[in-house]
Amino acid sequence: MENPVNDFVCASIRKHRMANGLRVADMAERTGIPLGSYSCLETGRYRMSLENLFRIIHVLGVEIAEVWPRDESGPRPVKKIDKAFVRKAIAKARKHQPKQISLYDILEVVCDEFAVTRKQLSSPSRRRDLAEARTVAAVLTREQRHLTLVSLSRALCRDVSTLGHCMRRLEDRLTYDRHLAGRIRSARRRLKVLHIKGAHRPRPEDDRNAQ
Repeated sequence: MENPVNDFVCASIRKHRMANGLRVADMAERTGIPLGSYSCLETGRYRMSLENLFRIIHVLGVEIAEVWPRDESGPRPVKKIDKAFVRKAIAKARKHQPKQISLYDILEVVCDEFAVTRKQLSSPSRRRDLAEARTVAAVLTREQRHLTLVSLSRALCRDVSTLGHCMRRLEDRLTYDRHLAGRIRSARRRLKVLHIKGAHRPRPEDDRNAQ
């Protein structure tokens, strides 16, 4: 039986996944949904539950409004939805949504650790401290299963392959550069505190667009 709402949501999710440069296997791993089940969800063979939907959009870094049908126009109009029920269901699902480190958290911690600003971090400057800060941000981003280097590269106005190359060089440096290794450990501890406290600051509009 056809379900226009489910079909629309699945198509929107697939669109955002591809825009983020993620494979189906990547999404399955980061959402904790078995690969076969995730594939069936995205293709519409399984009906999307709100719990799975919020797992997916959290990884993609999008809001519910970006994947939900907005009106009843078009050749295959969506049936009228009880908006009050949807709001209650969304609120309930969000209560059970696990707190996770956001890209904004990582960038703020890195900026504090290196005493630089977000504007400097995304500037064209190749200053050594800025280059190190960007690379550390990439390392911390890669350690979060729900975040991608693609979203970080957009936030920093950098090429994703360049970030990957810098990370590999940094890993070699960590074998002898104790000061830099200490900075990374410090940033990890601060992120861990944020995660435990659930003190996630809301992302500004520019960070939402970057993701």
